[in-house]
Amino acid sequence: MTRETTGRQPRRNRRLLRGLRAQLLLWTILPLAVVLVVLSLAGVTRHRQAMTRLVEDRDRGLAAAEANRLGREIAQQTAVLTRLAATLPAATAPSAPSSLLSDTIGGFSDGLALLDDRGALLLASSAAAAWANGDAARTLAGRIVTAGGPQYETDFTGGEGADEEGARLLIAVPAGGGQALIAALPVAALSLGESSMPMEGETQGAMWVLDQTGQRVHHHDPGGLILDASVFADVPASGSGSIYLRDRTGRELLASYARIEPPGWTLITAEDVRAIAAMGISVVEVLPLLLLFVAVVALLAVSLGVLNVVRPLQELDRRAARVAWGDFDAIGQPVGGVQEIDDLRATLSQMAERIRAYQGGMRDYLTALTQGQEDERARLAHELHDVIIQGLIALKQRGQMAQKALGHDPARVGPRLQELNGLIDEEIAGLRRIIGDLRPIYLEDLGFVPALEMLTQQTEARHSLRVLLTVSGEVVRLAPDLELAAYRIVQQALANVAAHAYAQNAWVEVGFAADTLTLLIRDDGVGFTPPEQPADLAHQGHFGLMGMRERVLLYGGQLTITAGPGQGAAITARLPLLR
Repeated sequence: MTRETTGRQPRRNRRLLRGLRAQLLLWTILPLAVVLVVLSLAGVTRHRQAMTRLVEDRDRGLAAAEANRLGREIAQQTAVLTRLAATLPAATAPSAPSSLLSDTIGGFSDGLALLDDRGALLLASSAAAAWANGDAARTLAGRIVTAGGPQYETDFTGGEGADEEGARLLIAVPAGGGQALIAALPVAALSLGESSMPMEGETQGAMWVLDQTGQRVHHHDPGGLILDASVFADVPASGSGSIYLRDRTGRELLASYARIEPPGWTLITAEDVRAIAAMGISVVEVLPLLLLFVAVVALLAVSLGVLNVVRPLQELDRRAARVAWGDFDAIGQPVGGVQEIDDLRATLSQMAERIRAYQGGMRDYLTALTQGQEDERARLAHELHDVIIQGLIALKQRGQMAQKALGHDPARVGPRLQELNGLIDEEIAGLRRIIGDLRPIYLEDLGFVPALEMLTQQTEARHSLRVLLTVSGEVVRLAPDLELAAYRIVQQALANVAAHAYAQNAWVEVGFAADTLTLLIRDDGVGFTPPEQPADLAHQGHFGLMGMRERVLLYGGQLTITAGPGQGAAITARLPLLR
């Protein structure tokens, strides 16, 4: 007595501690300081996120605006060069006077040059000697022939790999006769300095301009933020936007980019993300750090409540949904949490077991009922075949003998006896059809597929309906009861098509797989609207479909109905093969 009481007391105490009341009381101990800490941290986070978005929008707009301004500036220079090319003669020989291309024409301080379509220099001003015979000028002259419009190239005085010191922008326009007029504009002459000024703000950002090959044309980086242009390898070569990058030291950078059109350069602004996040932080924000310990304790208490109540309830809900789909074992294992949740799970488990037992009893009942019906049909089929048909055959034989005996008046007796023979033939055919409907003899003698072939032929003969049967997979003999159930499903489906579909064609597709027998019966009839729930089949008068579904469920299969008004109907039955 004492031992039992002593053993029950700890269990009772554990149940009380795991109870929902104890958990709710635990949650109420959270102090007001926790709320203040959460609000403060949320405010700091929102402030930093807003600041980052603000800087990101500012830099993206700044990059786009400066790129557009520089593009307009270069486009103006291109227009000047185009007008100058229009004043040149259609063909210019190297012997032409050099005054045609003066260094003072058009304001191009690095000179002008005229090249033919093969890149040969025809004429050049004195200031163009440094670049007129270079690869960049010849490349531009060749592109003018194919492109037909202004072309641009960046020329570096120091050759490949040189920085922007001495860099110039080459602008080429068509000059008539397949020639190209090229002007050199020093990069230093562009107003890139004006674009650099907005970056001298609170966070000391950097601005870079890269040419089409990714080589640096200009940069303004007073704080030494960017070491080399390889940091911008992931920046897209077209469009505009913002991207987060990391330099070689692991520092995160916010880079905003925009394409300068013309000449196809890329303008990039960059700022240190940590410097952006540090903007606007005040002393008041140190207060959450002092209350961090209290916040951690409170978060642990909340997490304990989530682990013991919310998540177990969610897991119990998922398992209950699996039970609805037939997985009765899903609710058997504990889900954790407070005691009330485990008690609820145990109750659901008992209900699931009762449902499983009920379904098992219904399955046995339906199996016995179906088997009794089939046994009765088989008995009736044998009686009709052995008694009725044999008697009719004997009657026919006697009629034939009487026809031969009445030879004295054949004109009157003969036609009547022939009519009697015809009626007897019709009765024999009708009885055989009844026998076939009650018990398909071809199913037992020849197998499932030959029986379906006879069924399709009989359906075509009785109704103005064309039925096409196709079989896929390796044809094997199945269990007799399964073959009979599959045959009845196809028979009922064809009967529905003949009676209600007003169809001209029907298709029966039989698929044999390793573990599944698939039956698909479809037609091109008027169609119908299937109910949303299987239970509504009986209410809408679809008793044939309900019978097919019951047969499929009896063997653990699945029946799918696909139909619509004016779209025909398709019945798919999948039966598992138990070998």
